[in-house]
Amino acid sequence: MAAILVILGVLVAAASPARADGTPVVQGARLHTPPDSHEPQRALVALQNDGPEAATHVTVLCTFTGTGGAILDTQTAAVPIIAAGAAASTEAIYYGWPRATAVACRLEPR
Repeated sequence: MAAILVILGVLVAAASPARADGTPVVQGARLHTPPDSHEPQRALVALQNDGPEAATHVTVLCTFTGTGGAILDTQTAAVPIIAAGAAASTEAIYYGWPRATAVACRLEPR
């Protein structure tokens, strides 16, 4: 039984993302709406790591809202690593209907 618990502990530790030592921030997010209503909308997200070390396993949550601020969906986007002092970008995709009118993105809490 103890051996099984040790093996499970090793597997959980291996599956857990590494802690980010950098301090990434969301610089901005822009909603891209293609002219064809059958194409998905995208949140184009700019990130900056002002920390002295690389930030790893960065996850961004983007909330797509519609008319009157109604929440339509929240999607995630990931960046595997952002070097110290570097910028990065990612995008979250919204496939739903109705069309979003705005997007707000934030870092997923750790």
